[in-house]
Amino acid sequence: MQLLRAIPILPARSLKKTVDFFESKLGFKGSYSGLMATVEHGSITIYFEMSTSARPSVVACCLIVTDNLQDLYGVCAANDLLYPPGKLSSLPYGKLSFSIKDNNGNIIRFEESTL
Repeated sequence: MQLLRAIPILPARSLKKTVDFFESKLGFKGSYSGLMATVEHGSITIYFEMSTSARPSVVACCLIVTDNLQDLYGVCAANDLLYPPGKLSSLPYGKLSFSIKDNNGNIIRFEESTL
């Protein structure tokens, strides 16, 4: 058995606003239909499922590995997306990372690739 890839499914309070957020802030292309939405950028796909949960304390997160963390950090900092606000973090295993919070409260963490 070979596992081929993982695609996160994150909660969304508004599919249209979620697609708009990822398109306008991060350059993703998105679509939505029924109770699902997708946003794509290169080989990255994130699914969103309509959520009517009244539990705002539930936090979902997603890790995206990139080959150009510095430029992406600059784009996110310029759009005031950093969460928490600040500098790049150094992880215990030597990589750099940073996070943003989307319009639904989901945390998207970006990490530099070692490739």
